[in-house]
Amino acid sequence: MNCAITFISVLCGAWMGKTIIINNQIILAGIIGFLACAFGNVINDIMDIEIDKINNPLRPLASGRAQKNIAVILAIILALLSLLLTILLNLKSLIIVIIATLLLTLYALYFKKTPVANFIVAIVAGLSFIFGGFITNNSLALIAAIFAIFIHTPREIIKDIIDIEGDKKFGVSSLPLILGVEKSVKIAIVFLILLIIFSPVPYFTGFLNIRYLLVIIFGAIPLLVLTIIRIKYYKFASNLLKIIMLLGLGGFIIG
Repeated sequence: MNCAITFISVLCGAWMGKTIIINNQIILAGIIGFLACAFGNVINDIMDIEIDKINNPLRPLASGRAQKNIAVILAIILALLSLLLTILLNLKSLIIVIIATLLLTLYALYFKKTPVANFIVAIVAGLSFIFGGFITNNSLALIAAIFAIFIHTPREIIKDIIDIEGDKKFGVSSLPLILGVEKSVKIAIVFLILLIIFSPVPYFTGFLNIRYLLVIIFGAIPLLVLTIIRIKYYKFASNLLKIIMLLGLGGFIIG
C-alpha cells in the first residue's frame, strides 16, 4: 500500500493542475517511486527485526518466514534498479532519487532511533511529488509536497505511539518516549488542524479548481476531524490518515 501510494504521488506531482497525460516518462517515474519506496520498506524491516518481534511479530523477517540475507540482496537490487532507471529521465530527477535513497538509508540505520525520524519520513513522502513535478516542470507539486509533510508527520507520531513498547526496550528515542504520549498526541493534532486550515488554500488562491475543493470539504476535512476526535484509537487513526492521503491524491489529480 505504501509503495502504491508513492506511485500515485509521483503521478500526482506530474499531473496536479494540468491535463492528465500518460506517457512513458510519467509511468517510468511512478515505477521508480514505487521501487524506491519498496527499498525503504525492506531496509527498514531489516534493521527492525528484533523490535518487530515485539511490535509487529507477523512481519516476514520478524516471524522468520523470510531470510535476512535474501532481504539484504532485495534491498540492494531495489536501490540500484531505481537509480539506474532514473538515468533514463533527467539529472534533476536522478538527484531527487539519490537524496531519497540516502534519506531512507540513514533513516533505517540511524534516524529511526531519534526524534527527527517522523520528519524524515514526511520529507521523503514530499519528495515523491517533487520528483513527479520534475517530469512535467510542474511547480504546483511543491504544494502537494508541503501537504504531505503535514499529514505524514502526525501519522508517523501515531505509529510511534503504537510501537512504544518495543521501542522502549531497544533504546529508540521516539517523540512519544521523549515527550510522553499526551504531548505527542497534541503535536499530532496541531499538524492535523493546520492541515484542515490550509487544505482549501490551493482553491482560493486559484491553483486548483472546484473539484479539488469538493473532495476536500466533503471527503478529507470530515475524516480529518474524525481522526482528531478518535486519535487515541491509534491504529484506527493511522488507517484513517492513509485513507485521507488517497482522497487528497484524488483531489490533487482532478483539481
